[in-house]
Amino acid sequence: MEFDGALAEALRARFLNDDRVTIVRSDFLRFRLPDVPYKVLGNIPFNRTAAIVRRLVQADSPPQDAWLVVQREAAERFAGRPCSRETLPSLLLKPWWQIEIARRLRRTDFDPPPSVDAVALWLARRPRPLVDRSQAADYRRFIRSCFGRDGRSIRRCLRSEFTQTQIHRLGRDLRFDPSGPPRDLTFDHWLALFRFRMLMM
Repeated sequence: MEFDGALAEALRARFLNDDRVTIVRSDFLRFRLPDVPYKVLGNIPFNRTAAIVRRLVQADSPPQDAWLVVQREAAERFAGRPCSRETLPSLLLKPWWQIEIARRLRRTDFDPPPSVDAVALWLARRPRPLVDRSQAADYRRFIRSCFGRDGRSIRRCLRSEFTQTQIHRLGRDLRFDPSGPPRDLTFDHWLALFRFRMLMM
């Protein structure tokens, strides 16, 4: 798929005799995604990374997996740990998607070379989601409610959902320091906290 008309025509000429390749000129954000199992591979516009990832993961029929060339900082926001600290986007995706920085690319891999570092970001749909579909809205509400709330300490982030006694016990059982910064919490911590919250309901 190519949005630019001249580039689309050049690709059609290049693959004219290859029946395996179909060139489509379209805006990906407006393109109807397949209903059959499919995968996505793309070198996407860096300034549209968030919109394209959102389009893929929220589709009625999302891909089995996607390989996207994106700016390194954007990839780290989606991948979270172990590449970087967890972010709101990474925590909202990880129950349903495995996300990794598959390869770090050199600027000289491109022509012309970009002014920023790029990587290959891999998103794979989990065959067994870590949060059931019936609890998806509750999970997203929990993460949005707690993550980043007065970020001076984990305790302050969690106090809208748990009592001080519960936070102390959760810190002991899950091995985190409630007085530490929220960036110390991994996705596994957040998932365990959410599951405990659901047991309390």
